[in-house]
Order: sequence, then C-alpha cells, then structure tokens
Amino acid sequence: MNNKSLRNIILEKIVSLFMKVMLIFSVYLLLRGHNNPGGGFIGGIIASTGFIFYTIIFGTNSLQKIIKIKPQTFIGIGLFLVLIAAMLPTFFSTEILTGLWIEARIPVLGTLHAGTPLIFDTGVYGVVIGVILTIIISIMEVLKWN
Repeated sequence: MNNKSLRNIILEKIVSLFMKVMLIFSVYLLLRGHNNPGGGFIGGIIASTGFIFYTIIFGTNSLQKIIKIKPQTFIGIGLFLVLIAAMLPTFFSTEILTGLWIEARIPVLGTLHAGTPLIFDTGVYGVVIGVILTIIISIMEVLKWN
C-alpha cells in the first residue's frame, strides 16, 4: 500500500504545528541551559524529536526541503562551535574550556550576559540534531519511507 493513500490532513497539520512548538521549546531550553536545567543536549534531542515526527508523516524528502542543509552540516558547524568555545579562553591566557563572559547594554532589553558556555551549548545542539537526523534519514531511506 502506498503512503500517499494513507494521507490524513488532520495528522499532517498537527505534526507540522507540533514540530514548530518543539523547535521553539528546544531553543528555549538551549538558551537557559547554563544556569538552569536544559542546554544543548536536551534541546537538540527535543528539536530532533519534532523533526522525527515530521519525517514519519511527510517523508525524508519533505524534511530535507524544510531544513535546506544536510544533517552532516549541522554536525560540522556544531563541532566548529565547540572548538571555538574550547579554544577561545587560551587567547586570554586561561585554561581550555574556561568560561568567558561579556555584558552588553541593550537599550530596550537591558543587560545581556553572554559567554562561551552558550557557544559550547549551541555546538552540542547542532551536533545532536545532525547525528539524530543522519541516523533517522538513513533508516527511513533503507525502509523506503518516502
């Protein structure tokens, strides 16, 4: 039986909305992860879960159209960000992976505190999404789930 014959409009709309909610929640967890529960790993898993549900309903071709880049690119960018976060402190005569912080005054938002832990968490977020999507796309292509 063809997957197109099993189309369910309500399920497709729910999964599309669910994926967007999961992505927003994953970014929220990523941004609050240094001082509170959350971070790049759990944020990446939650984002990947949204992508997995979307892929199950719409197929791998539809997923690749909405993310526009290959999952392996997420892995490369994530590893690059982790490397930057790890090595940046050495340029300021401190040990590898030492947290560096900056404070910027933004007129409407107030004071923004940002640092290398956020860069590290963002790298982990990218690696987790890339690895999970690579695995899921590979499995679904072997199963011919398009």
